Amino acid sequence: MRVSAVNDINQVYFQKRFKTTTNNEEDQYIYPPKPFHKLKTAAYSASVLAAGLGIVYLGKKLNVSEYAKLLSQAIQSTTSKKVNPQHFNCFMSGDELLKILPKLNEKNFEASSQNITNGIFKADLHSHSNYADGKGYVKNIVEDALDYADALYKKTRQKFIFAITDQDTTESTKEILGIVASNPKKYKSIRIVPAMEVSFVHKAPNSKNECEVSELLVYGINPYSEKINKFTNNIKEKRLKVINNFIKEASEKCNLTKFSYNEFDRFYEAEKYGNFMNIHWRLNHYVQTKHAITILASKTSQNAEILYENIMKNNKGASLGQLHEANIIPSDITENQELNSILKKYSPRIENGKIITQSENTFEEVIDAFKDEKNIFMAFAKPVYFSEKVKKPYEEFKYYIDNSNGLIKASESYFQSYDNRDKNQIKNIQSLTESLKLLNIGGRENKEFCLF
Repeated sequence: MRVSAVNDINQVYFQKRFKTTTNNEEDQYIYPPKPFHKLKTAAYSASVLAAGLGIVYLGKKLNVSEYAKLLSQAIQSTTSKKVNPQHFNCFMSGDELLKILPKLNEKNFEASSQNITNGIFKADLHSHSNYADGKGYVKNIVEDALDYADALYKKTRQKFIFAITDQDTTESTKEILGIVASNPKKYKSIRIVPAMEVSFVHKAPNSKNECEVSELLVYGINPYSEKINKFTNNIKEKRLKVINNFIKEASEKCNLTKFSYNEFDRFYEAEKYGNFMNIHWRLNHYVQTKHAITILASKTSQNAEILYENIMKNNKGASLGQLHEANIIPSDITENQELNSILKKYSPRIENGKIITQSENTFEEVIDAFKDEKNIFMAFAKPVYFSEKVKKPYEEFKYYIDNSNGLIKASESYFQSYDNRDKNQIKNIQSLTESLKLLNIGGRENKEFCLF
């Protein structure tokens, strides 16, 4: 959503962007260019950046933060465009954010109508764009945040703190730099924290799976860091390889059912979610539903490809279980065990006490990628979810803190999007992480537009 007019903070109202209405009057959102292929992504980010960075640095002494200098130098070394570092003073480093966090409380992260009206909502440190599992364009999300920031500053003389934290990618942050550089005077009322969310595999004795994937939020990144980009490119390549191999093996085991990457992309958004964690589950949903619908077509003397098309166009991303619940596929057509064997092969698992993973990062790989970066810190994302997967949360949190090379310094105690979690449980985990000397952060994990 886009804040359309803000003369006073009490007059905030919203207007959906990029919304169309079908004949069924269902909301459909127009997606931007798909970011999974590196060439497409690079071209998209480069075009935005080039448009915004035609600014020559005159060389005079400026009141510029060290972090702004680092970002401008990183861009210049990558694009050969000279950038005035003063134009990046709206960006906040992780070190600076750490100093501010103790001054923020839970209500400062809560976007209730009352908190918005009273100027109490001051920070949102967890949101997603089209580069990950969100639906909003980066430009629109930033403009939403800026509209609210302008209103907040007018009322309180305080700057709104905001971060887009897309999973396992730096592309949204690169685009934000270009957007700000194109009109730096516009961003005087906001502090933007370049950030991302990174996934890691861990043992999960309280889960039905041997391993689960959890996430860390990283604040104050340099999106042009060679080591970070090597890390993100590597995870893209690993996941793409798993997608292709999974589909190939499914075709070999069930040769009467036709599987393809293009079909997976159409109905399970491979291009969009190919860079997202737990891709093995999405692949399993695809092959199981396609095989089940092929069996149904055979039993009912229908064309399997046409039947699959007709069913899935209204059920994108569905699992076989969801199609059973909707009475679209009879419950006696169950999951194929040969296909389940492929899922087991590509799921993170434990062998000889060690985590084996083909499409995810281990915790050690994450820390190795970020340990030499300046100005950053990490925070546990959605710590309640993590705590439910392990037997001794205190010991588990402490282990990761102690082995993070000093990077983990906060926890998302004020996460605003827990599903039906008991408030006492949330408070207990907050007390636990505070006992480990972690600072509290918060965010809404908004996946469409910034609803201010």
